[in-house]
Amino acid sequence: MPTTLESAVTKYLRSANPAQRTREEYATTLRKWTRWDEGVPLDELGRRKIREFLDWVYADAASRDARNPGRTANKVRSHLRAVMSWAWEQDLVTSLPRFPKVKAQRDVAGRHYLTKAEVNALYFATHEMKRPRGWCEPSPVGRFWRVALVIFFNYGLDTGTVWKTAPFHEPILWRHVSWKQRSPDRELNGDGSSIVV
Repeated sequence: MPTTLESAVTKYLRSANPAQRTREEYATTLRKWTRWDEGVPLDELGRRKIREFLDWVYADAASRDARNPGRTANKVRSHLRAVMSWAWEQDLVTSLPRFPKVKAQRDVAGRHYLTKAEVNALYFATHEMKRPRGWCEPSPVGRFWRVALVIFFNYGLDTGTVWKTAPFHEPILWRHVSWKQRSPDRELNGDGSSIVV
C-alpha cells in the first residue's frame, strides 16, 4: 500500500514531537492538500505535482485576500520539503523530488526591523530615560533596557538575516554595556558599523 502524505506527516510529527503551534501549521497544510483533491502517493510526488499544488495554494490564498499569499505558499513548501526529506531518510520514498523555487513574498510580513542606526539610537536613548513613577529599584531603568537590548541583539534574530549582510553577526559583549549615566565611549566608532560602542 503506498504511503500517503497524511500518514507521512503523522509519522513525521510523532517522531519530531514539535510544539503545538507547529503541529497546527502542518494540519493546515494537510487540510490544503485535502482540499486540492489531487493527492498522489508520496513516492509518486514529483516536481510538477508539487508546483501545481503550490500554485493552487498561492491562488487560493490570493482569492481569500490573504496579505501575503507568497509566504503562505512558501510555508506549505517548507512543510512538504521537511516531510519529504524525513520520508527519504526513513526509506519511505526512493528519491527526493526537486522542489520548485520559492514564490515571491514580502520578506517581513507586517513586521518592521530596526536598522543599525535605529538600534544604536535606541540604545543610547536609554541613558536619558527618566525614572518612571513608582520605580523602586536603586539602578536607573535605562540600565535594564540596555541589558535587554544586548540580550535581544545577541540571542534574537540573526542580524545578518535582518540586515542582509553576513550570515553571522557581531555579538555585543558585556563589556560594551555601560552601567554609567552616560556612556564614556559613545563616539568611539563613528562609522556605525557596530551596534554599541
